[in-house]
Amino acid sequence: MPVTLRDARDSEADRDWIRGVYRDYLAELSTSRSGLFPALGEWPAREEEFLAGWFNDPSAHPFVILADGQRAGFALVARPADFPRRTADYRMAEFFVVDRARRRGVGAGAATLIFTRFAGQWEVLEDEYNRPALAFWRRVIAQHCAGRYAETREAGEVRHCFSTVAPRPPID
Repeated sequence: MPVTLRDARDSEADRDWIRGVYRDYLAELSTSRSGLFPALGEWPAREEEFLAGWFNDPSAHPFVILADGQRAGFALVARPADFPRRTADYRMAEFFVVDRARRRGVGAGAATLIFTRFAGQWEVLEDEYNRPALAFWRRVIAQHCAGRYAETREAGEVRHCFSTVAPRPPID
């Protein structure tokens, strides 16, 4: 199953699709009841404003994840601010794969494409109670970095820090 990425800023239909599945994403995040994520519908007036920030922030990279050419998820790559100090060049700020596309290599394929596209220092944060996300990111990051990453826990979050390098051009 070929996995590709498309910049969500290029298509109103892609942005509408993300808006449509965003509530599913929030519902999934709120199930841990950690308090880190709002209960579904808690801030309905702010959701559109929040998502608009994804598409208007020049330092963010919103993607639609495609599997066999069909929308299957979304990702938001952010450039962390320098204040108080920058610990990474890139952060996987949001990442979601719809149920029908899970456990088929779609998420891992998309993450690998993103890590390859944006070479540098990375961080991926998860809610420490989101066991499926922890298992997924540990596996994908370890595979991508040959096990060379650091994992720390603080304030209910697990942080993975690692480096990626730009792919080498093929030798003729």
